Amino acid sequence: MTQTAAQAGRPRTRRAPRRLPYLVRQLGTLVVTLFAITVVIFGLTAIAGDPARDILGQYATDAQVTAFQQIHGLDKPVVVRYLDWLGGLFRGDLGISYQSNGPVWDVISPRLGPSIVLVLFAWLLTVVVAVPIGLYSGVRLRGRKDASLTFVTLIVAAFPEFVLGLILAIVLGIWLGWLPVDSTAVSAGGLFDSPTAYVLPGVTIALGTVPYIIRLMRANAREVASETYVRAAVLRGVTEPSLSLRHILPNAAPPVVTALGLQFAGLIGGVVVAETLFGFPGMGQLLAQSAASRDAPVVEALALMIGALFVIANLVADAIVVYVTPKLRDAVR
Repeated sequence: MTQTAAQAGRPRTRRAPRRLPYLVRQLGTLVVTLFAITVVIFGLTAIAGDPARDILGQYATDAQVTAFQQIHGLDKPVVVRYLDWLGGLFRGDLGISYQSNGPVWDVISPRLGPSIVLVLFAWLLTVVVAVPIGLYSGVRLRGRKDASLTFVTLIVAAFPEFVLGLILAIVLGIWLGWLPVDSTAVSAGGLFDSPTAYVLPGVTIALGTVPYIIRLMRANAREVASETYVRAAVLRGVTEPSLSLRHILPNAAPPVVTALGLQFAGLIGGVVVAETLFGFPGMGQLLAQSAASRDAPVVEALALMIGALFVIANLVADAIVVYVTPKLRDAVR
């Protein structure tokens, strides 16, 4: 077949490979990451050794230890145990608790509600407190006031959550008597029968993230405030509240949204300290208790849930930032 002169002289160009949609790539990342998390979690509990002797006690006979291992499948190779556990996850079976001899889900499920409410409260507290303070600091504060706020945030960020919780418990709970130090009242009734029991652990968790969000929002707001279009809006006579809410906040928010998504997942890790300190009956306290009692199935299930929440929150935050930022949205198409 003959070609025209134009076709013969035209260089062949390779068609660029078609990229998968952004959400499909993110879902693929989610699946791979969750699989890696299962490997790490099960591997760490496996190398911790056989819990049979620790759980049954030093006076248990060899026959009792062997029976315990057979009941819970601890006599199988590690790879077989992992595949059995992974298959159970796909079926919705989290395994059998070593301590209660009942389904792991029955042990975890009563703790999920209080922990979810506690984390949501701490996250909303972070948003309500940190974002306005950071925006106001970036737009309005200068000189000594700005330096004082920076100093305070650095001091709060330097304290471990355990120390912050103790300070709050002593000041607000013991000295002033405003709030209960013991949060076990949550387990006595419904989720919201004792709302004050959420305050001290929730504030303790939030204080671990508030300083970071304040500094991040302050830096972004100050950078955006120096842009040409913001100065042009000032020259047009735009009022300061409108300038902050309509021009500075939307453009300074994307990195903060990503950080808040990551911090939401990070708050799950903070519940271990706060719940243990205040006796709050949630997943964090259960994780600490199960790790101390070598209840590996419960530890594996809780660690997997926390890891999954962290990854999902991270991907959701990234997706939100991408689809609310025109430049990033065009780049991923």
